[in-house]
Amino acid sequence: MSGMGTKWLAGALLGLPLAVALCTLAIIGLPGGWESGVVAAVVTCLPLWVAIICCSLLFRSSRAAWLWLAGANLLCFGLLWALRLLHVAPSAVLASLPAS
Repeated sequence: MSGMGTKWLAGALLGLPLAVALCTLAIIGLPGGWESGVVAAVVTCLPLWVAIICCSLLFRSSRAAWLWLAGANLLCFGLLWALRLLHVAPSAVLASLPAS
């Protein structure tokens, strides 16, 4: 497979979780809570994913694309995990339960 094909694949496979993590990080600190920005985050996620796929083609090599995008995912999800441990962000289970 050519270098461009594997760069695109890196952007497609690692870009979606990265876009989701970035959108989640963006809504955690909203004044009305994360619930007030969840629709905007979901709507923003697709164009951000496409932008990440496009930017992945700018890397010098496929290896660089895979490593940088994997590192960005680890960083973002690590930050989300840390915020959850600090009780700044709700866990996914608690967020999906209906309010009583």
